[in-house]
Amino acid sequence: MTVKTEKIHCITIPTPFLVGPVNCYLIEGAVLTLVDTGPKTEEGLNVLKSRIKEIGYTMNDIEQIVLTHHHPDHVGLTASFPHAKVIGHKLNQLWLSRDRLFFEQYASYFKTFYMQHGLNENQLKVIERSSLGYLHFVDRTNVDIFISEGDTLPGLPHWQVVETPGHAQSHLFFIRDTDRMAIGGDVLLASVSSNALLEAPLDGEERPKTLLQYRDSLQKLKDLDIKELYTGHGEKIKDVAALVDKRLASQEERAKVIYGYLKEGPMTVNELGAKMFGRSHEKQPELTFSEVFGHLDLLAQDELVSEINDGDFIYFKAK
Repeated sequence: MTVKTEKIHCITIPTPFLVGPVNCYLIEGAVLTLVDTGPKTEEGLNVLKSRIKEIGYTMNDIEQIVLTHHHPDHVGLTASFPHAKVIGHKLNQLWLSRDRLFFEQYASYFKTFYMQHGLNENQLKVIERSSLGYLHFVDRTNVDIFISEGDTLPGLPHWQVVETPGHAQSHLFFIRDTDRMAIGGDVLLASVSSNALLEAPLDGEERPKTLLQYRDSLQKLKDLDIKELYTGHGEKIKDVAALVDKRLASQEERAKVIYGYLKEGPMTVNELGAKMFGRSHEKQPELTFSEVFGHLDLLAQDELVSEINDGDFIYFKAK
């Protein structure tokens, strides 16, 4: 197969999720590479096949799949390319292979964690249904090649790998050193802020403080001299530094709001979520919980809040 001069094609795939369509990217280079695949739905697969055909290839022509992170809207159709090498962060393997012990420990950790912070049985059921959705929209497969900070993409030596945890522990960012074009997954989106989703710690490790990680990742983007950023959802971004500053400032403002609530008296994360997000907290408690907890980590880093454990629940109070 003859591959044309390296070019990036955006392939937008519909998703059943509130975030809307996801952007995947076909890189025509020495190795024909697809970055992310979209979720496992019949519509998604049909759109992906059609767009690849429009560009001049078939699914079997794809030589490697590169994953920005493990979320289902980005990895769901990976198994639809059995002849392609799958490349990504090592943590993708736990999710894509559906490692039984990992999933059991993950669920057990969060059940205890959520209950300690005030969530009720109904909210836990909502979160459990959402978690099962991961299995529904992702086919089991494996990662063939692990990549990490400082690597280059196999067959695409001008593409540098940058680790950008926060939105996901597995999150990677790719930048082409010849022209500073980048593919960023969900690390920075043009029209909405990415949620720094909580994840369970691996054995022997501390709980990842995901918003603090995410803020570090955003700062890292400012140092990369990015000309243009192709995003996982929505439009591409040209002024990365300005948008990073906007996102960081917004996080600091939200932390101030939470601090203001805590000045009224100690609250659980669940109480703060209900106060801040209302009905959204009942519909998507795992997202609002992550949002609140991340900002509590930010306040704790600045020594503005402390925890109270009364034996039943953990409360946060303003210092």
